[in-house]
Amino acid sequence: MNFVKILIIAGSVFAATHCGNVGIYDEATATYYRVVRSGLNEWYPLNGNLSSKIGSAAGTATGAYSAGTNRAGESGKAICMTSTPNIEWDFSTAPSISPPFTLAMWVKINQIPAISKILLQKGAAGTSYNGFKIEVVNPSGALQATFSNNIAGNAVLTGPSATLGAWYYIAFSYGNGVGSFYTGQYGSTFVNVGATANVFGLNTPVKAFSNLTNTVDGCADDLVHYNRVLSFDEVKQNFLSVE
Repeated sequence: MNFVKILIIAGSVFAATHCGNVGIYDEATATYYRVVRSGLNEWYPLNGNLSSKIGSAAGTATGAYSAGTNRAGESGKAICMTSTPNIEWDFSTAPSISPPFTLAMWVKINQIPAISKILLQKGAAGTSYNGFKIEVVNPSGALQATFSNNIAGNAVLTGPSATLGAWYYIAFSYGNGVGSFYTGQYGSTFVNVGATANVFGLNTPVKAFSNLTNTVDGCADDLVHYNRVLSFDEVKQNFLSVE
């Protein structure tokens, strides 16, 4: 009887903790609870491939890449590349993204690139950046978000410098004219880098580890797109869970 009561209490706590959310498990493992909130349009687990778990189409690659070990130490649950030129990951369904939105992904950087390189973007270079990009900056290794509409000038939010070989969560949201950048090292501190008002350009696909010349040497995991601006607490909860 006491054992039954304990089970009932544990179940009640679990339900209360995740009230209003839906849970699914990450592929073959049932160790980590994944919170799936309203507005989740696309989820690419990047479990050794570019297939979508939620969404309509897989990503594509311009060259070879390999399966890697994710932040939890699970083999084959991430994708990796070296600094070999002419490789990037293109998520072609992303032109449907328009404000408000939140995009996020886990990244691991093994080597600071010879020049600043993009980790996650929806945009293109121009007079100013047209869209947004999150990049690793040479030589500091800082994680930095930039966004604009190619006319008004760049808004720049500079986060902490990345420790080589460590996993970092990078997230960017945009809505009501304001862009916000979040990051955090796995097993360490989550940071709200800041928010700033600026215009935003669209109509280019989401790409990861892009630029094609001396591509980032590192790994990526769990790319997600929400069709709304997630709150700080929601982004932090994603950082603390396995996406």
